[in-house]
Amino acid sequence: MNTAASPSIYASQIRTPSRFSLILKRVLNALAESRARSAARQLRRYEALIGNLSRRQDHSADFLMQSDDLPFKV
Repeated sequence: MNTAASPSIYASQIRTPSRFSLILKRVLNALAESRARSAARQLRRYEALIGNLSRRQDHSADFLMQSDDLPFKV
């Protein structure tokens, strides 16, 4: 009678990442990437707004200073 002997290495369970954890990781990575793109888009809008406002302020030298006399009598 022959007996099959298997080493204990083959009998141990090998842990592989579950499908749920892989899907969850992908969803979280996609969410983080989406939030980063949204933040970058909002930053570009903010920088464009600041640039537009600063261009409008360039003409402030054309107006009177508060210490200047008014061109007419009040």
